[in-house]
Amino acid sequence: MKEFDLISIGGGSGGIATANRAAMHGARVAVVEGNLLGGTCVNIGCVPKKIMWYGAQIAEAIHAYGPDYGFTAENVTFDFATLKKNREAYIDRSRNSYNGTFERNNVTVIKGYARFVDAHTIEVNGEEYRAKHIVIATGAKPAIPNVEGKELGGTSDDVFAWDELPQSVAILGAGYIAVELAGVLHALGVKTDLFVRRDRPLRNFDHSIIEVLVAEMEKLGPTL
Repeated sequence: MKEFDLISIGGGSGGIATANRAAMHGARVAVVEGNLLGGTCVNIGCVPKKIMWYGAQIAEAIHAYGPDYGFTAENVTFDFATLKKNREAYIDRSRNSYNGTFERNNVTVIKGYARFVDAHTIEVNGEEYRAKHIVIATGAKPAIPNVEGKELGGTSDDVFAWDELPQSVAILGAGYIAVELAGVLHALGVKTDLFVRRDRPLRNFDHSIIEVLVAEMEKLGPTL
């Protein structure tokens, strides 16, 4: 049985930071990851979304504001495949940087899914590992409401698997993820409708921010 001072179950943002910090203090550390290093943020969250946001910002500058500065945009084309290819290349570089940091800090990466044998022992792929400290950093996943037709829709995770953009999309939700994706897709040319349960999106944010957001949506889209 292999023994460590600390094992992190999960190789996302929390698990990576915990593992590296412990290793920098001299601990023998392992990270268990069943999918891709980087977790939600790097692979299907913040990072790909922000890259698409930058693309959307360029599109908005060209089409919405360019004419005011003398630019014409009638012949401008957009190739989503190019954006996706470069987005995935950036994500690959991010994952490689994590592997490089782990190597420098002597952090062991164990591929697979862990289950507890006891308070200080886990089993991965039939092999047991023991540590004084075991950190659960398994992240979260979208909560899909149990409504009729739910299998016909997707989640924010699925957006980053698209090989091409749809002509139209309906986004259900009023939080920052829904609002940001709605704005990005609309700016990239997708007819986008944002459905909220109550009177406005981001209702837990400062009221003055929401007023500006709603005014911009009414002027530029997406449809609220």
